[in-house]
Amino acid sequence: MTDPTNPGGGRTRTPQSGGGLLANPAVRGGLLIAVAIIIGIVLLQAIDDGSGPIGDGSTTTTAAVATTTTTPATTTTAPSTSTTRRGGGTARPPQQVTVLVLNGSGRSGAAATLTNQLRSLGYQTLTPGDAPAQAGTTVYFTSGYQRECTTVATVVSSTAVVKPMPSPVPAGAERASCLVIIGT
Repeated sequence: MTDPTNPGGGRTRTPQSGGGLLANPAVRGGLLIAVAIIIGIVLLQAIDDGSGPIGDGSTTTTAAVATTTTTPATTTTAPSTSTTRRGGGTARPPQQVTVLVLNGSGRSGAAATLTNQLRSLGYQTLTPGDAPAQAGTTVYFTSGYQRECTTVATVVSSTAVVKPMPSPVPAGAERASCLVIIGT
């Protein structure tokens, strides 16, 4: 007599267990989507220049296609990519922006880790330190550096608040264009 579930006869194959969760195609697909989303977020943060809905609204960025964009501050027509600030001029590159990171979160090494990340993006960094505990992350800017510090804030945290530098300037931040205080 033949087994209807095994038309070729012989030994019937039993499903093998093994492979764990990764053997399930739905789990593998979900992991692939999660990895793609994480990579997308990292890439967007790395290339985001701070203009648009996150920026301060005073910038104009033109794409590689010749376009004309008008804001109250500038009109730009160019077949290349450029970023302008209110009042004209291009935004400073990271190499011309000095950042001091202070840790107000209580997490050991948070300021050093963020300082290294900003340094790898080309920012000039000062020696990180500690700050009194605070809720939320704040990025302070010195006069003329609001645009650049807003860009730093997008790298630091999606919820970072950007404010003018307090007076008096915190000790150690005298040479900083941007002061980042990491909060909880």
